This record gives sequence, C-alpha cells and structure tokens, in this order.
Amino acid sequence: MNLSKPKTIPITNEMLASQGQRFGNYLIDMFAHNIIGVIPLMIAFIMSEFFGHYDLSFWLDDINPVVDFLIGYLIVVLYYFTFESLTGRSLGKLATNTKVLMEDGSEPTTHAVFIRSVSRLIPFEQFSFLADKPKGWHDSIAKTVVVDVKRYNQALESYDAIDEIGKEQE
Repeated sequence: MNLSKPKTIPITNEMLASQGQRFGNYLIDMFAHNIIGVIPLMIAFIMSEFFGHYDLSFWLDDINPVVDFLIGYLIVVLYYFTFESLTGRSLGKLATNTKVLMEDGSEPTTHAVFIRSVSRLIPFEQFSFLADKPKGWHDSIAKTVVVDVKRYNQALESYDAIDEIGKEQE
C-alpha cells in the first residue's frame, strides 16, 4: 500500500480561495509590509537618539518622492517574494489558511513567485481578484492560483482514496 500523496492534483474552482479570503490576504499583507517599511525609520530614530542627532526631519524632507515610491514597491516585492518562495504563503495567506500553487497543482517555482511579486506593481492590480473567480492579474500572469488549504487537502485525500481503490482492484 503506497500512502505517499501525489505531487499534483487538478485544481478546480471549488478549491480556489474565496473573494473574502483574497481580500483578507490583501489587508493583512498590506499591513505587514507597511510595518516592515516603517522598521528602518524606527531604527534611524533610535540611532539618532543614541548618537544625539535629535532632528532627522532634514533627512526625511530631502527624500525624493520617486525614490520613496520605488523603495515602497521594493519592500512589497521583497515581502511577497521572500514569504511565497520559502513557504508558498504570505502572512495573510497563513492567517486565512490559503496558499499559492501553480495552475497544475504543483508547488510554485521561484520564477513564478518572482513574476507574481513584480506583477503586483501593475496599477489597480489589487482590484483584479474581485471578479467572480477571485484570480488576480498577478495569478494569471504567473500562471498560479491561490487555494483554500482545507478544501485542497480534502480534494487531495479524495484523490488518494480513489487512487487507492484503483490499486486494490489490480
């Protein structure tokens, strides 16, 4: 009896994360990467207190808005790329019990995660997953899906059970 799970199973619409889960992912992840973006400023203020330079406003006033914008996007890309390439899940996906998979059901490749992460920079992209099938542009471009882990695992168990019945018939 082979109890190992298959590497992939066909992804169905029933396995996909809901609009509510996708929106929850967005809100939680937006909060998380904004906090991550503030950490360097907090360190700078602590260091200024430590070294006696109490006025950092001269530095903050001189930041070029384009550079500030690019740094913000870099933080977003690094946040998603780091979490999703290591675990297939961002903090939002952990909280909503969802994960990223390739369209064929396999684990996401590093390349696909990078494409997903960079594709989030498309203007208004965050609203693209609000369609009937909650699949964003960053999913379509990278050929990935976000699935509800519970429903995916149930489908995987059913697939294994059917596969096991077929093996017993042989």
